[in-house]
Amino acid sequence: LAHILKVLNDRHAYGATLVLLSVDEGISGYCDDSLESVKRNMETFGLPLKIVSYQELYGWTMGAIVRAIGRKNNCTFCGVFRRQALDRGAVLIGANKIW
Repeated sequence: LAHILKVLNDRHAYGATLVLLSVDEGISGYCDDSLESVKRNMETFGLPLKIVSYQELYGWTMGAIVRAIGRKNNCTFCGVFRRQALDRGAVLIGANKIW
C-alpha cells in the first residue's frame, strides 16, 4: 500500500504528505519481523516513519498484560489498544487520514 500511495502521489502530484506509522505492541518475538519490515519500507520508499509503542503510550506492553491476565482474550485487549495507538500516533504526526 505504501508503494502504491507513493507512486500515485508522485505521478499525479496530489501533494499528500505520506508518513509510515507502526505500532510496537511489545510482544517479544511477535512484533520484531513486522517492525523490521516497516523499517525496510521507510528506506525503500524514502518515507518518514513513526513507531509508537504500548510502553510509550500506556506504560506497559502487551507482553506484560499476557503475563498478568493469561492468554485468554488477548486479541480483544490488543485490538482495542492497537486502534487507540494508531489514533494517538496519527495525532502525534499530524495525520488526518490513516490507511
